[in-house]
Amino acid sequence: MKISHFSVTPYSIPFVKSLQTAGKIYTHREGVWLQLHWEDYTGLGEAAPLEGFSRENMKEVHCALERFHQAIDGESFDSDDLLSLVNIHTEGIPSARFALETAVFDILSQEAGKPLSLFLNPHTPTEIAVNGITGIHMPDEGFDVMKVKVGFRKIFDEIENMEHLTQSFGEDVSFRLDANGAFDLPQAIRFCKEMESFNIDYIEQPLPAEELVDMAELSYHTEISIAVDESLTDFNSAEKIIENQAVNVFIIKPMVSGGFTECKKIIDLARKEEIRTVVTSSLETSIGRMACLHIAAANEITEACGLATGILLNEDAKASVIKNGMMQLPKISGVGMEL
Repeated sequence: MKISHFSVTPYSIPFVKSLQTAGKIYTHREGVWLQLHWEDYTGLGEAAPLEGFSRENMKEVHCALERFHQAIDGESFDSDDLLSLVNIHTEGIPSARFALETAVFDILSQEAGKPLSLFLNPHTPTEIAVNGITGIHMPDEGFDVMKVKVGFRKIFDEIENMEHLTQSFGEDVSFRLDANGAFDLPQAIRFCKEMESFNIDYIEQPLPAEELVDMAELSYHTEISIAVDESLTDFNSAEKIIENQAVNVFIIKPMVSGGFTECKKIIDLARKEEIRTVVTSSLETSIGRMACLHIAAANEITEACGLATGILLNEDAKASVIKNGMMQLPKISGVGMEL
């Protein structure tokens, strides 16, 4: 493969509605779209570090992408060598690795005439279950699982909010509580005790990312499953979490973990340890989110994934079809997106 054209397009897109977490209010999303051209094929990728989650910034992303560009400019490589160069030049910059891996796999799967997930795994499903987001998705949209941001209200307001949501969505709908590390251990214990009367699937990142020992302690005080998000950044962090016996659920963000290869390693490890795995977006645009969908499908994830975030951005209501809580994979070859 000889990449004939390499381009990076910056973007900044406001959210339709601001998204509040326990630690931050997100009003817009910025990042870059990547295009690689080889023969008649165009591979797309997206690099968009998310403040509060990602370790790198946009300047570091641009530097990593430029290093890769200089390494391949005018040269030919087979696909394995090209992917090796991706790893070399994006060390420590996972969002850049995610963009480049997506673009390369996009080209390879187009050449093979298959959707990207099917190119990686012939047993891939045709649709993936996804969770809705309270305040964004409505009860009549048919989601079986809803995500709730918690940790920024007083405890009695949290209880009242859950009572309202249960009444609105019905007792058969389960809720995922995302605290973004807002609690200390005593607060988390009290909060979980109050939430046990509701239909809770799990509580996500109840304690700060580094508090793995306290996370394990929390699990002894509540019936609610514990999930990690901010604590889980790569394969090494996954091993550390398992060593501390801290959680029941891994929340994997490919933009943070570094793309297809790293995510598969984490998922394989989680399955070995009987830990549930959920793939979620990092609030990126349709290109990155569609890549996340292919990762979930290629790894045959059966949990409801956090990929129904396109409604937050004006640009991509067209990007994916969601019906009754199921997101359909595109039937066309590659990632299935155009820039």
